[in-house]
Amino acid sequence: MTTPNDTNETSIEVQRHGTMYLISSVGITLIGFLATMFYAHWVGAGVLGQYFLFLSYFAIAGLFTDLGIGYAATYRICEGKDPNEYFTASVVLRLFLWLIVAVVMLVFSNYFGTLNQTGLLWVLIAVLGISTLTSCLGTAIAASNRLGLAASVSLIDNITRIVIQVIAVFLGFQIYGLIGGLIAGLLTEMIISIKYIDYHLKKVHWPQVKGIWSFSSWAVLISAGSILFDNICLILIAYFLSVSDVGIFGVCWTFSIFALFISTALVNTLYVKVSRWNTQKDMCAIAVSLSRATTYSLIFALPILTGGILLGHNLLYYLYGASFTSGATALVIIIGMRVIQSVLNLYTYFLMATDHVKQAVVGILAGISVNIILCVTLIPHLGIAGAAIGAFVDITISFFIVRTYLARIIPITLEKKPITHIVFATFVMTLSVIVLGVLPLNQSLLQTIMLVLIGAVIYFIVLLKLNQQIRDDVFRTFKITWVPK
Repeated sequence: MTTPNDTNETSIEVQRHGTMYLISSVGITLIGFLATMFYAHWVGAGVLGQYFLFLSYFAIAGLFTDLGIGYAATYRICEGKDPNEYFTASVVLRLFLWLIVAVVMLVFSNYFGTLNQTGLLWVLIAVLGISTLTSCLGTAIAASNRLGLAASVSLIDNITRIVIQVIAVFLGFQIYGLIGGLIAGLLTEMIISIKYIDYHLKKVHWPQVKGIWSFSSWAVLISAGSILFDNICLILIAYFLSVSDVGIFGVCWTFSIFALFISTALVNTLYVKVSRWNTQKDMCAIAVSLSRATTYSLIFALPILTGGILLGHNLLYYLYGASFTSGATALVIIIGMRVIQSVLNLYTYFLMATDHVKQAVVGILAGISVNIILCVTLIPHLGIAGAAIGAFVDITISFFIVRTYLARIIPITLEKKPITHIVFATFVMTLSVIVLGVLPLNQSLLQTIMLVLIGAVIYFIVLLKLNQQIRDDVFRTFKITWVPK
């Protein structure tokens, strides 16, 4: 069992790594947010739709070059036995899978339609190969508990990608410029990561391969569910509607990521740590961390939901253009879905980290199955709002199933007082924005942004005033030694 001193040190480490991931996520999203605004005005929804579709094909193809090996390798390396061998096994397996996927894509190239005709099929294969190597290195860095480094490298990757994309799009390369930036970011991440790998390539034996496959055979289904969830709506919209609608939905989907800031940071930080706690049978530490993480996952999600309801239409109009306002309804539904997803992500990864991947799979695949059915049914009649409804129902179903399984493993308790304070602060912020909205303060981009900032300031002032725990954690963050001795 951990001692109080160990618990305090662990708490500080989690807070440091979590904050670094949060800063990285905020930086990536804000820069990407500004870049997407530029793309929307410069090339329009049509080119953005093509790029979002390329990313969807890339993500789905990437599923087959991973097959859950990334999660499995992280878990096995964290167990502390034969880490070099498990790292090597993951690299060999993933490169072998990439080779198979590349051959299959070339043999059946005629089935890739426009992607093959424009020459982007070869580009997709190359991007998959680079991404596979980059992901292998990222797994090694995360498994060695260098989570701050992982967050920093990810930030550099995304900054590089966006800078190259903006320059290329400005010069007129359009879709090719967007993909070129993606490649540049991955190469940059790979080059940096190579210098910080703690593990070495060793001769692999069958027990290591079997150990990874035994975990990945279920983890791949988690990856499949996540990738399908993020991309199936875009692909089905492209089938039933226009490429421009894909671009509009993609913008709303990307915009809503703001609600997942803290949840994503916590997941990236806690997965490795919970895996180690599970190995040590320290279920108390796992339960406490889940309770605290659930509270913090709602800090951004709830106020962003009400902000989206009140200001979503104006934000789409001023930030992206008049053609994107048709996604206002879908945006609100998607942000509502993100609120539930912020907690679902925690529950799912806690199940995986405690070696209960099968239970997580049941919840994820049940939700995505309903999502596909609803999208096929609703998109032809309701447009992109139908896709948003499918995603919302998907996450809701998965949430209740995953929570039921997790509750059988560890006690799930909510910090009622902090959550009540978050809800109250959100209510005060909402009233303030409604009152200010009566005044002519949202008739331009600058005024709309000022309204958003005023609401955010009111929210955080009220929340920090009400809740000492959150206030102490915020101020403690500024005192943390970011580069530990």
